[in-house]
Amino acid sequence: MKRFVYINDDSCRYSYCDNRISNTKYTLWNFLPKNLWEQFRRFMNQYFLLIACLQLWSRITPVSPATTWGPLIIIFIVSASKEAWDDYNRYLSDKKANERKIWLVKDGVRIQIKAQEVHVGDLVWLHENDEIPCDLVLIGTSDRQGICYVETAALDGETDLKTRTIPPISANLSVEQLGKVKGVIECPNPDNDIRSHVTFDTLNGLVELQFTQAMKQNLE
Repeated sequence: MKRFVYINDDSCRYSYCDNRISNTKYTLWNFLPKNLWEQFRRFMNQYFLLIACLQLWSRITPVSPATTWGPLIIIFIVSASKEAWDDYNRYLSDKKANERKIWLVKDGVRIQIKAQEVHVGDLVWLHENDEIPCDLVLIGTSDRQGICYVETAALDGETDLKTRTIPPISANLSVEQLGKVKGVIECPNPDNDIRSHVTFDTLNGLVELQFTQAMKQNLE
């Protein structure tokens, strides 16, 4: 199913989710049950839990249940604490990425917002060595030949710069015209091929640039 992205159109920008990143595994509400479920999925934990439960029956065990329940509870607490700490660090990393400041262009005016507030169809203004905050289609560059060099080490581990070229239809546009451009981009289904498309930031939601007739009319 193809999707259509309307450039610089506020009436359609909320049709998709925002740009918030979330790599956390737990929340405050589901941490305890989800963590217990994760730990009891392991066969060894199930085995020791069964032994501990059997030791509660005094007729079949000569030892105190505390000798098994004590170490078992300590192991669960240590494992849960480690999971909570790792998840908290992921939360801090997500928060740093989501609150990073970036520049947008709205009706020819540059404004600064948080990365998590970017929506589909927004015009993002990047400077040299900036980190790309989302999937982007290159429609303008400061280079006279319309060339931009991108590092994709976060995707494929390659540190060599990749060359990206703006589409011919926007090659002769000034900065002011690019800031006010409107149009439609037709997006095919997402795939994992990052070399045959013009976007270059993540593997999900890659789009192929296809300017429609409405785009051409707006640029004239």
